[in-house]
Amino acid sequence: MWNHVPLTWPQTARQIQSQSEAVTDEVEQEMVRSTQKLIDLKSDANFGRHSLSEEAQAVVMLRNALDELYINGTVISATPYHFEVGERLESGCYLSPANAIQVLCDKLRDLSDIHRPKGQLYAIAIMLTSHSIEDFSAKLNTVSDVFTLPDWCQCARQTQALVTNERDKLHQPAPIIQPRFKPIAFLNASPFSGYQSNQGSQVATIESLASDATNVIDKLARLGKKRATVVQSSSSAIEALKVMQGSVYSMSLSGTTESMATILKQAPLPNKHPLTVASLIISDRPVTFFRELLCSH
Repeated sequence: MWNHVPLTWPQTARQIQSQSEAVTDEVEQEMVRSTQKLIDLKSDANFGRHSLSEEAQAVVMLRNALDELYINGTVISATPYHFEVGERLESGCYLSPANAIQVLCDKLRDLSDIHRPKGQLYAIAIMLTSHSIEDFSAKLNTVSDVFTLPDWCQCARQTQALVTNERDKLHQPAPIIQPRFKPIAFLNASPFSGYQSNQGSQVATIESLASDATNVIDKLARLGKKRATVVQSSSSAIEALKVMQGSVYSMSLSGTTESMATILKQAPLPNKHPLTVASLIISDRPVTFFRELLCSH
């Protein structure tokens, strides 16, 4: 039968808290005693730097070089599926390279847009074209796996849906009865969420204290192996990123929006394919990473 009962703090949570605090309440006093022991031994210790530490110090500025790859900028794109950009026919949406470039040039000269960049600018113009929707979708997906520009990823998803539309619309799955089951996940409630976070910190302290079963030398040995594994994993992941597929038409630009629009308009078009996606990556700083990625030719 149904019972009307008030909410009560679970005994299981109370037991975990009591057992953990029996240990953690003594942490502060024990840390004070341990710290005093180290202070007493400080004059007897001799700490020196190993050779890799000095070598690392010489190249520590690489962090600044890595941060320099992140630059602020803006992207404008023209795809067959943008409102008032592509040509909409009964057979689908189309956009030629000439029309795509015209859209980008008009946008560069759009004085009504308050967010239009001003001053000396640097830009990369990229374009991908195809003669059929199937080939367009395949090329977009290949490039988007490497160059995850949001506009191109969205266009890739849309073309993929159009390619499979004829097949998918013939499949009519049975309707799901409401309400629906959600994917299996941790059950959550506000009191439990806060309790799990705070109690988790106490349990983490206990786990750290219990790890003293392993002496310092063994810990350092395990840390060295872990560091070597992480370094090797990072190097392997970077090498894997270098294996790239796909190609685009690209052009490096610099100057004001007006001058870049003029250069784009005067540049000869690569083809007259009916399907095109084109973008401009614009920044007030040199886009070195994107130039080397997209304009290596």
